[in-house]
Amino acid sequence: MILTDPYKIGSLKFKDFGVIKNHIKKYIILDYSYIKMKNLININNFGTIKVYSPVILYGFSNTELDIEPFHHPLIDEENGWIALDLRNLIKVDRNNFSFEIRNEAEFNLTLIRFILTGLWLTEERNQLTSLVFPHIVFSTWISDNLTKRFGLDLVSQANLKALSFIYYYTLFKDSELTEEDISKLYIKAKSDFVVQDVITEAGSKIDSLNSIDDFCRNVFSVTNNLRLKGFDYSVLLNTLINSWFGSNAKELVMLSLEHPPTFISLVYNALIQRNFKKTVIGQIVDKKNKRGSGDLFIKELSTIIKTKTGDNYV
Repeated sequence: MILTDPYKIGSLKFKDFGVIKNHIKKYIILDYSYIKMKNLININNFGTIKVYSPVILYGFSNTELDIEPFHHPLIDEENGWIALDLRNLIKVDRNNFSFEIRNEAEFNLTLIRFILTGLWLTEERNQLTSLVFPHIVFSTWISDNLTKRFGLDLVSQANLKALSFIYYYTLFKDSELTEEDISKLYIKAKSDFVVQDVITEAGSKIDSLNSIDDFCRNVFSVTNNLRLKGFDYSVLLNTLINSWFGSNAKELVMLSLEHPPTFISLVYNALIQRNFKKTVIGQIVDKKNKRGSGDLFIKELSTIIKTKTGDNYV
């Protein structure tokens, strides 16, 4: 269930970006070739089989005035580019082609999310598959919040955690789960014994897990808890929607449920940015950052990011 485009997820998929993409094409032709020569932010192309060029909007040119602001990486598969809108996060000096960052935490989150989305769009997404720490945080985020809202017992909480752990894994796959996948998950969950103990049992109760709606339907199947009967996506989102704060926080939470690059970016920034440590996700990250697991994740992700930016922005 690999979903590569943020604007094809949830309520965002109903937005029409045809006009914006046409204006960005004009910007690329008229101004961006010149602007990117100024070496403001250097990000390498994404992919080797199908290549996508990064296109960054700074607000330096008049052509950009026609481009309506957008909050998430915007992908044009036909023309092979992915666009990042930084105009609300920086203050530009039009004479010298330089800029000041208005909010460093939001800027870094936006930039890292853009880079990871670009990797996720191509075969380079494989670099994100082995990251264990976000996987553990994701399953805890879902299970802890649902347990608190519905007053669930420890058995139901453990089953929910296992289901969430399995669901996150399916976000990296375009095929049904196999017994081999469950075995791999058992090994991956070794740092969280609660998940590891029940993951095989939970997996045996799952009929299909190809979407967020499938996940919600399986919540009752896996737990058999009457308090969760009729559980659906709207209830899930309502439970989790305040898990982050800052710019476009609610959309970021929604995307995090189906788009691993977004969730991984939130986890990373909750570790490195003081501003985000008090969010719901930030508190779970802090709880799970034991025996150097968070530090290892920072090192792993920083190495991945540097393949696109060199030593900058990590």
